[in-house]
Amino acid sequence: MKASPLIESDDDPRWDFGPCGDVVGVDTEFMRTRTFYPIPALYQIGGEDGVRLIDAQARQGFDPLRALLTDAARTKVMHACSEDLEMIDSHLGLRPAAVVDTQVAHAFLAADISKSYAAVVQTYLGFVISKRETRSDWLRRPLSDRQLAYAREDAAHLVPLWSRMRERLEAGGRLSWFEDEMSMMLARPEPDPREYYRGMKGAGRLRPPKLAVLRSIAAWREREARRRDIPRAYVMRDEDLVAVAATAPVSRDGLFRMLPRGARRRYADAILSACAEGWEERDREPPNPLPGPLSGRERKVAKRMRDFVRSVSDRLGMAPELLGRRRLIEACVRGFTATGDLPEALLGWRAPLLGERFLELLRAARG
Repeated sequence: MKASPLIESDDDPRWDFGPCGDVVGVDTEFMRTRTFYPIPALYQIGGEDGVRLIDAQARQGFDPLRALLTDAARTKVMHACSEDLEMIDSHLGLRPAAVVDTQVAHAFLAADISKSYAAVVQTYLGFVISKRETRSDWLRRPLSDRQLAYAREDAAHLVPLWSRMRERLEAGGRLSWFEDEMSMMLARPEPDPREYYRGMKGAGRLRPPKLAVLRSIAAWREREARRRDIPRAYVMRDEDLVAVAATAPVSRDGLFRMLPRGARRRYADAILSACAEGWEERDREPPNPLPGPLSGRERKVAKRMRDFVRSVSDRLGMAPELLGRRRLIEACVRGFTATGDLPEALLGWRAPLLGERFLELLRAARG
């Protein structure tokens, strides 16, 4: 297969995406080992007139690409798109419109939710594609012929793949479910740095006053990692943040005993300031306690709900994790216990499949 050369300048005539059609495949290549943000390397756009490879490292404006990605009238087909969307956002400062994700589409059509792109292509289009260049260095220039061929092939099959999947979704009456799920996925807000602490291992053992300190120093760490464009753990590890918060209020001597030498030297004053700010907020803006383990009764209800999800997914031949993940079910149990309401995720396409039975189980448990 002869690979397309890269689009490297604004005056390249291939910047005209008009001939690509109303449905285009979009893929990206990037590197991310020692940075917070992905380093963009390549955009692959597949359409009716073939595949265009755009050098994300070139000095150019990318305005035609921005216009294509934000055009709500043109469908963008991607696979497992979360990291691609993150790269596009950090590089171009936008969220693409009208995105469909073939990994999510597959989960509506089969029992496995995390199937690779190569496996999905083989399942729906019947041939095998190479993945030998997945881990190669996409920042080197010039790219090898093998890299270019691999990049071109990755984008070439997205449009026909989506066409086949769309037919099956329509035939099974699931296209509206898929569209509803994609809308919810794409509408999720960016994570708030002040909420990062809630997912940290060990945070659940802290009482609210010390959680306020953890919230503050975790938010500081998030901002610092973004500012310096380095991984979070290169600033401070999660376990060190939790250990510092557990000793609040924190003294300088105590902090020095807990921190690695590099973190002490670079960040001691900033950490002490963030700790003090969190300690001052403990009464003014107390954090909500983190959810603890379910009670015995709640665990029984959650198991019945999971069993029901499995029975429905088996009947429909779709991924049970898509229909009702454990986290969604536990949030449903906790939320109903507190408010009597179901989570927002159960108000969409899942509602007619799960909502009535879930409410029945939850009301019975509540007595």
